[in-house]
Amino acid sequence: MTIEHDFFGILGSDDEGEVYWSDFAELGDEDVQIDLSSPDEASVSAEALDIAAAMVNALEDLDSEARESLVADLSKEASVTSAYIESELEEMDPEALEDALIWDSGDKQIDFLRSIQLQRVGFHPHHHRSEEHFAVLEYSISPDETDALLVVTIDVHGDPVLIAVEQ
Repeated sequence: MTIEHDFFGILGSDDEGEVYWSDFAELGDEDVQIDLSSPDEASVSAEALDIAAAMVNALEDLDSEARESLVADLSKEASVTSAYIESELEEMDPEALEDALIWDSGDKQIDFLRSIQLQRVGFHPHHHRSEEHFAVLEYSISPDETDALLVVTIDVHGDPVLIAVEQ
């Protein structure tokens, strides 16, 4: 069985019923990997696919909102964002870090957040209820120099659900 969608095209499933789609989208002068996956084809609704397509088409806005949530996280006492920034500032080669930081306003944390690159957006259309993780945005300060990712998980409305670090 397959699902057909105006934006994603034909979403085939394998023998297990899993659905997967992948492509790249432009964000500024960078290519961002976009993928969509579901372990169960039956749990993917046309509405969820439409929402994912709208988010891909508004990738710049989605990125801006995720970055705003990272800035807001800086003010929290146990900020995941601050911990990620401090870790990368300490662990990265100084020359690589200098090349990666494209902003210099004097506020190191804000400059860092302005300089991170959106690497991937993964959509999970089977998580279409508002409290679930519908999409995951993965950021890196320097993909060639570090494996650490700052991850923003959002719900179907685009609201942040979780900020985490992945190694």
